[in-house]
Amino acid sequence: MLSVLSGCVSTPPPFYGDLPSQQCEKQLQTFYQEVTNTHTSLLPFHYDVRFPHLAFDRFSASLSTSLTTLEAKNQWLAYVHGLGEKQLRTAIAWQNDLPEARRESLQQCQEQLAQSSIESSLLWAQVDETPVVIPSAYQPWKRVLGLYPIASLVVKGQIEKEQAHIQSEFKRPLEHPFHYGLPIPVESARDDAGLVIQEMMIEARAESALNWPMLSEPEAEQLLKHYAPVFTVETLSKADLPGSLTFDDNASPTINTNTPTLYQDISYTQFNGDTLIQLNYVLWFSARPAESTFDPYSGAFDAVNIRVTLDKKGTPLIVDSIHQCGCFHMVYALSPTLSFLESENEKPIQQHLAKPQPSDRLHVSLSGGRHMITDLHFTSNIPAAIGLNTQRLNTLLTLEAPKGVVRSPFNQHGVLAESARGERWFLWPFGVRNPGAMRQQGQHAIAFIGERHFDDAKIFDALLTQNEPQESSSE
Repeated sequence: MLSVLSGCVSTPPPFYGDLPSQQCEKQLQTFYQEVTNTHTSLLPFHYDVRFPHLAFDRFSASLSTSLTTLEAKNQWLAYVHGLGEKQLRTAIAWQNDLPEARRESLQQCQEQLAQSSIESSLLWAQVDETPVVIPSAYQPWKRVLGLYPIASLVVKGQIEKEQAHIQSEFKRPLEHPFHYGLPIPVESARDDAGLVIQEMMIEARAESALNWPMLSEPEAEQLLKHYAPVFTVETLSKADLPGSLTFDDNASPTINTNTPTLYQDISYTQFNGDTLIQLNYVLWFSARPAESTFDPYSGAFDAVNIRVTLDKKGTPLIVDSIHQCGCFHMVYALSPTLSFLESENEKPIQQHLAKPQPSDRLHVSLSGGRHMITDLHFTSNIPAAIGLNTQRLNTLLTLEAPKGVVRSPFNQHGVLAESARGERWFLWPFGVRNPGAMRQQGQHAIAFIGERHFDDAKIFDALLTQNEPQESSSE
């Protein structure tokens, strides 16, 4: 009976009247089922079996119930289809022995269904009646068994104490600092690039039915390069050398410090009624070394995730950060119009910073060992830096292992199992899966008290309020 019911769920009725589209829909559903059966890693985006050619993140899922015009539906469909293309490329790469003819057929089906979806009334009825829901990264059953209401009262003071300790380290001088970054253009060139970006953002919004600036790949690369941070890392051991995540000769994940790499990509958020672009930058390290004989927070691998949210004109509005475990959420407000909200849930570390000048670059300082942010500011006085390679974040899911096999280092829950920490044995009552372990994008639970995901579609609406500056009236 369970097998029959499972089969019914995994093969929903077709949404298309023409036979080629129906066949393509079935072909993609069958392929993703094969991937699930043969690969133990998590796909980069949420897969909904009803729409096998599409893929979803928390941002797109939050918009699905507000699409009232054909233009808005087309723009949303173009976005989730773009995610679906990335998803299919990843899944095809994992199936290392897939014949070329089948690869081409799957990609053709992807395009066929994208065209058919626009005019499919049944598909849009499904989107309206049963919206896509992204699974939570929390495990509620752990909170039940762990007596979460009591545990949260006990741990709240400890969280605030740790946050105060982190803040006490801000601005301290670093020992043996190494500087890393992309090539630094002259100030005048940055000013010119800033004007180009502002015009690009205005044009992208004007062309959008949802006031949502969707960018081409060259435009996205231009933004990522322009705002890429410079990192100063306190270098006390090899664990403080940034590198690229790869597989060694034994097919085990490792960090290659010969190629310091900045992983980056673009995402979107909604804040104060506007859709804003976010620039994501991740720096990986080989370990967080133990600070004592019993250090439950130490272990293999560490990574710091810096995210720059741009305002409607394309200038930095908010910077926030986490470690790649989802720990240590910090939020920096860059405008005097922003105010932090009070909350009974766990608050991130909060700071106000001066609004950056057009030619300024983001400078992030990290401590040795813990790789904790000790300073974050915008400045035009940037030190000469060791060059960083750049890669898109999704390349982390298709790394080459020995014998040319392509696979992801993350498991079926999006967790890098080799990075497990001892803290998981006493922090489990808060519902976070494998606390302290590194994980792939989209799987970051970032609060123990309450629930918050790093990629929540309206994350800043729960943390900040923005008051528009009042224009002075002439007498």
